[in-house]
Amino acid sequence: MTHTPTPPPLPLGWHPAPDGSSAMWWWDGARWIQPQNEPSPAPTSAVAIARLAIATQVLLVISAVTSVVTIGIETFGINAASRYLGGDESAIRMIDSYDQLSSVFGILSSLSLLATGVLWMIWQYRVAKQFIGLTRRSPGWHVGSWILPVVNLWFPYQNIADLWRAVGRTRPSWQIVWWLLWVLSNTVSTQASRLTLNAQDLEQFQLAMSMSIVAETLLLAAAPLAWLTVRGITQGILHRSSAPVVLAPAV
Repeated sequence: MTHTPTPPPLPLGWHPAPDGSSAMWWWDGARWIQPQNEPSPAPTSAVAIARLAIATQVLLVISAVTSVVTIGIETFGINAASRYLGGDESAIRMIDSYDQLSSVFGILSSLSLLATGVLWMIWQYRVAKQFIGLTRRSPGWHVGSWILPVVNLWFPYQNIADLWRAVGRTRPSWQIVWWLLWVLSNTVSTQASRLTLNAQDLEQFQLAMSMSIVAETLLLAAAPLAWLTVRGITQGILHRSSAPVVLAPAV
C-alpha cells in the first residue's frame, strides 16, 4: 500500500475559484467565500501601515549590520589592549585607532537604533489605532510603554501579543525569545556603558568591550525576530483589509 501525503493547508487569502472559473475566491481558513465583486484595493490606512512596516524592516536590517560592525570594532579593541598589556608598545596605535572607530561608529549606531525605535513606535501606533477596543491598552500606551521605566519590561510584550490576536493570527511561540533577547541586550548594554565611563584601567576597559560584544550579539539575534514581527502583523492587516465585505454561502 502507498501512502498519499496530506497536502499543506491553504493559506488565508484570495485564490483561484475551486469551481475552475477564472474568478478569485476568498479562503478564510475553513471555507470558500464567493464575493459579489472582485477584491478591492487595500484601504489607505492599511497601505500607509504597510509602507511604515517596510521602512521599519529596512532600519532593522541596518541596525543588525551596525551590530556586526560594532562586534568587529570591540574585538579589535580587546586584541589591541591584550597586546599592549602583554608588553607590545606598538599596540598603542591600535588602541588609538579603536578609540576613533568606536567614537564615530558609536554615534552612527546610536542614531540608527534611535531611528529604528521611533519608526517602530509610529508603526505600532498606527496598527493599534486599527483595533481600538480589541487590545488591553490604547494606541498611546502602545507607544508610551516603550519609554516608561519598569513597565517597559513587559507592557510592550503584552501589546505586541494583543496585536497578533487582533489581526487574527496566533501569537508565534518565538515572541518570548525575541523579547528576552531585547531586554537582556538593553540590560547588558547599559552595564557596559557604565563600566566604560567608570573604568580606571585597561583591564576594566577590556571587560566593558566584552560586555558590549555580548549586548550586540543579543541585539543581532533579536533583529530577525523583530523583522518577522513587523512583517507578520502587517500581513495580517493587509489580509483583513482585502477580505470580502459581502459574503455568499460557503461552497
